[in-house]
Amino acid sequence: MLKYRSCSILVAAATTALALTWLVADVEVMNAGHLSGLFYVGANAALPAGALADHIYRVSDERGYDGQFYYLIAHDPLNRRGFLAYVDTPRYRWRRIGLPGLAYVLAFGNDIWIDPVYVALELMFVFLGAYWLSAYASRNQRSAVWGLAFLLIPAVAVSLDRMTIDLPLAALSIALLLHASRGKPHWSAHAALIAAPLVRETGILLILAWCAFWALRKHFRYALAGAACALPAVGWWLFVALHTTPDRTGFLASFPFSGVVTWTIHAMAEPIAAYGPGADAATELVALTGIWLAFALAIYLAVKLRFHGSQWDLPELTVVLFAAFASLIAYQDIWASLYGIGRTLSPLLVALAAIALRDRRPLFAGPLLLAVPRIALQFAAEIKVALLTRS
Repeated sequence: MLKYRSCSILVAAATTALALTWLVADVEVMNAGHLSGLFYVGANAALPAGALADHIYRVSDERGYDGQFYYLIAHDPLNRRGFLAYVDTPRYRWRRIGLPGLAYVLAFGNDIWIDPVYVALELMFVFLGAYWLSAYASRNQRSAVWGLAFLLIPAVAVSLDRMTIDLPLAALSIALLLHASRGKPHWSAHAALIAAPLVRETGILLILAWCAFWALRKHFRYALAGAACALPAVGWWLFVALHTTPDRTGFLASFPFSGVVTWTIHAMAEPIAAYGPGADAATELVALTGIWLAFALAIYLAVKLRFHGSQWDLPELTVVLFAAFASLIAYQDIWASLYGIGRTLSPLLVALAAIALRDRRPLFAGPLLLAVPRIALQFAAEIKVALLTRS
């Protein structure tokens, strides 16, 4: 056991070193040495007047990306400075207080330290995620080196590229799968359950899967303890609801699969209009194929478990719950790129890959592997721009 743990630590350290290398290169080459450039603040993004706006680095992209909103939340988690007015959908964003709020607390609210603390937390979760994945692989008689694959998860790659909040949820998903495989909850599993829906509201699905897992095994005490872990998130969501205006964005569909079917028809009919020319469209279509494969595998698992008396383990429960949730996503901006849907559904891809590792069934790793070309293309494009800038 000590040998396996040491191997997992080494793999986690190597994974974190790779992530750190990318971030350092990104800061120095792409963002002129400005750490705030990692948050991908758009050239035309509205920012509060004052020192924060004066010192933040803006990218050439006019709109920027979601990381810019979590940057503002990290600097004003309770809206005492009025930053809420500069966030696109405040109620939607502020529910995800986990990572920005922790950065604020650990930096003692000091604007100078919040950015490096936020980035350090992302790296900490890279280490933990890779460690847990390596330990999960070892527990299932696989090489600990599989922990390096943590960097292939869309939520991880996108978060390292744009400082979004999805990376920690991917790590916590793996932690819960590892704890469930050990047969008895540990206190750290409950810590992961508390954190998951605070990081992103879809983390509540991990709690539902966890509770169902133990309830099906007649361990109702464990299931109730897991359910209680949702209370801090529910309390925070109520607080946010009382202090923000309702979000009118139509995220959920009335009929299952209507959102993904609508986008798929558009993408297949007009791939260049949907994704852009050449390799962009090709790799996005490959990734979209992976999402459909994930749906197919989820349906297969649900039928198999329902009618063939197979055991519902946590990976299977996670797959079915996240696939059911994904089938109700109507908002087309989420489906419009792997950067959107890939990070949203990373727990689904993680759970499928966990089944692949556990059962030696490579097909279940397919949805995750089909996302890799699009991520690789994005990083390659940024590296190319960086090299041209330096030359």
